[in-house]
Amino acid sequence: MKNMAKANVVMLSIGEEMYPQDYLGRVIDELREKVSAMDCSLVSCHTIMCMKDAEETAEALVGKPIDLFIVNFVSWHITPYVMHILKNYRNVPLLVWGIGGTHDKAGKLHSPAAAAGVTGFLPIIKELGFKYKVILEKPDSEHSYAEVEDYIHSVSCAKTIRASRIGLIGYADMGLYTCAYDKTGLFKKLGIDIEDYSGYEIANLMKLFPDEKVRETVEMIKQETVFENKIADSVLENVARLYLAMKDKADGRNLDAVSIKCVNGTTSNLGFNPCLAQTLLANKDLSVICECDAYGLVTSIILSTVTGHAAAFMEHYEVFDKEVLVGVCGFIPPEFADGITRVRAANLGETNTGISNVSKVRCGEVTYGRFYNENGQFKLFLSHGTAKDNPKWTELGWEEPTPDFPSVMLELEIPMQEYIENVPGQHIIMVYGDYVEKIKTVCGLLDIEVV
Repeated sequence: MKNMAKANVVMLSIGEEMYPQDYLGRVIDELREKVSAMDCSLVSCHTIMCMKDAEETAEALVGKPIDLFIVNFVSWHITPYVMHILKNYRNVPLLVWGIGGTHDKAGKLHSPAAAAGVTGFLPIIKELGFKYKVILEKPDSEHSYAEVEDYIHSVSCAKTIRASRIGLIGYADMGLYTCAYDKTGLFKKLGIDIEDYSGYEIANLMKLFPDEKVRETVEMIKQETVFENKIADSVLENVARLYLAMKDKADGRNLDAVSIKCVNGTTSNLGFNPCLAQTLLANKDLSVICECDAYGLVTSIILSTVTGHAAAFMEHYEVFDKEVLVGVCGFIPPEFADGITRVRAANLGETNTGISNVSKVRCGEVTYGRFYNENGQFKLFLSHGTAKDNPKWTELGWEEPTPDFPSVMLELEIPMQEYIENVPGQHIIMVYGDYVEKIKTVCGLLDIEVV
């Protein structure tokens, strides 16, 4: 996203005071040095071998911002000591990291018994409802720095998602129930706030940009896209003004996602569709989808934050035995295009005289899903599949020659009937690559049930 929030990490190195402290100290120093170089804010490090250490640490942590505790078992540890600290931080996730023993030159294994410490610790944190991840290393193994860094990144993702801001120009295009949202419930659950702006406000903002700025934007469009047919300058200027207005709003309000009412908004009221304007806006830092689909934007924020890539929304058009034809009637983020962005003037009925993105969508491995609210519970429908070439097709009603909408055949990994009965809306959000497990980890931190 625009600014990935760094996780504030506290490292608790815990062990047994009767074990050789020089040995444990060397292990602790090495691990701390590596963690301090990771992409996080290491707030403080504490060694806890007895209750006195625990009491001093608890006092030192009062008032400090903490997003993650790394509870590093360098040996066996008497659990009440560390719990004296953690009992007041049940909302902070834990990375439980146990270090294995070592063999000497004669082949004898010297065990600090971290496994005993970890397995004696897990039941109590489960009972108290902590979120946690466990890493328990084998004797003489390389330390699990990549796993540690990956979990720190997941915590940063969750923190970033909670700080996200969404802007909607309009509400629930066409009155679609799946585009409605519970503003208070979403804020209570994730801390994500949604601002709404009127189409009238945006239309007025469009008029304020000087002609020179509009011409510069039109020239940018001409340089960065391929036109498949003649597009009137007046239409390009309208699109440029809408792009500038939406960008001004997104930048000015520090938005992470934005959507505008399309069918019953710009298309019917202004006489052109917002597709190209949205194409110019959409990237990994700003999620953009159609139809004021608030929960679709939440999905996009989650997927983009976790993966560092742009996410695109796709709509269902046809189903086959194992594949679904998914596409969108006019825009995708440039990252999704198989080559340069291609556009054409295209009409649907008598009102839409806008520009549609007709880029070919890249094929490959994809993760897709949709955030939704079911009986007051927020969930994420999530799966993995393959984007394949689509057949020649058109949506009913478009003038000939009909535009080739961005689309793919989505090959599912679950039975078609199961998919149709469980997918929570006509829109799904897609990103390239297999990120299912990573997204599930972040959703676990956010208390979002993954379906």
